[in-house]
Amino acid sequence: MPLLPVVDVNLFVFNGEATVDAAIESVRSQTWPAIRLTLIDDGSTDATFEILREHANRDPTIRIKRNRSNTGAIPGFQRAFWFGDADFVMPKSGDDLIAPDFVERVMEVLLAHPACMMCHAAGLVFTGEAEVRGTYPAEHALLATSTDPLARARQVMARYTSSPSFWGIYRRDGVDRLAPIRYRAGWDHALLAELALYGEIRHVPEVLYWRRDGGKPVGRLARAATELGGRGLGLEGALAEQRWRTPLITTAYAHIETFALARLPEAARRALIAEVPGIFRARWLAHLRHEAAVLRAELPGLLARMAREDALTAGWMARGLSDALRAVEAILPEEDFSLVHLEITTLAGETFRRAAA
Repeated sequence: MPLLPVVDVNLFVFNGEATVDAAIESVRSQTWPAIRLTLIDDGSTDATFEILREHANRDPTIRIKRNRSNTGAIPGFQRAFWFGDADFVMPKSGDDLIAPDFVERVMEVLLAHPACMMCHAAGLVFTGEAEVRGTYPAEHALLATSTDPLARARQVMARYTSSPSFWGIYRRDGVDRLAPIRYRAGWDHALLAELALYGEIRHVPEVLYWRRDGGKPVGRLARAATELGGRGLGLEGALAEQRWRTPLITTAYAHIETFALARLPEAARRALIAEVPGIFRARWLAHLRHEAAVLRAELPGLLARMAREDALTAGWMARGLSDALRAVEAILPEEDFSLVHLEITTLAGETFRRAAA
């Protein structure tokens, strides 16, 4: 009987003492025997690490890695990709659960389709009281199987919605080609779209992924996806970036940033970038326009604050505001911020001239 390929399951958790034990047991109960489990504690301050250590004491094949301080979900997911050297890697959260045959069913698809870079399963939402709240719609599942890489990326951009389609098993041949994960709202959207450039994305239609309590508000996720948010720092200060204010616009623009670095000929990258605004406008136009209007309403206060800052801080604010506005203009070209850009440049210049006087 041929040896089964190993799946590196890298489970990361922060202050998950209430949920991590069940998450670990759902991995250890898998019917697929070739699993290597690494537990990554992201600087927990509760009893999480003690729970992880108890599991490692009972099973010497379990590895533990511990961060001395909390770094957030994005570095956790990146580390989950990087740890281990097996041909298949599965990032795992410390709260969601998987059915006992999750790995077996997903690996069947991956082994049957060598061009498939990731496979996931259908999912449901349950509460902490083990009450099922509902299943995710079938249309949330990803099936990007065209022989054209750009068509696969378009399918992901037009379809990806919910996280069960993200928490799958990844082929390391595809993962190793990805750009490092950026601190951006919608980083998971952009990651999957880039992965689709390098191979297929498929799914198992049965519900095998159980998501605890469902998704979080878009604005909250956007704040957590910033570098300051990941470090536990506030986003209202002068040193904060500003793109968290427009999470869906930032998600769309993140694809442009990602495709600019994709491992494709430049002509293909340009063609794909040109399609980004239309795809996301077709999905979210009303929401995108609402975000742009809210940002426009906030600009007078932000500019007034910038005018009061010292030269270096004002320059830093100018960069953040300009980045946010350029993202809006790229996705909503009907939004004209030309005069605001001029005012930002003028204010930044005035603060430097005051400092030099």
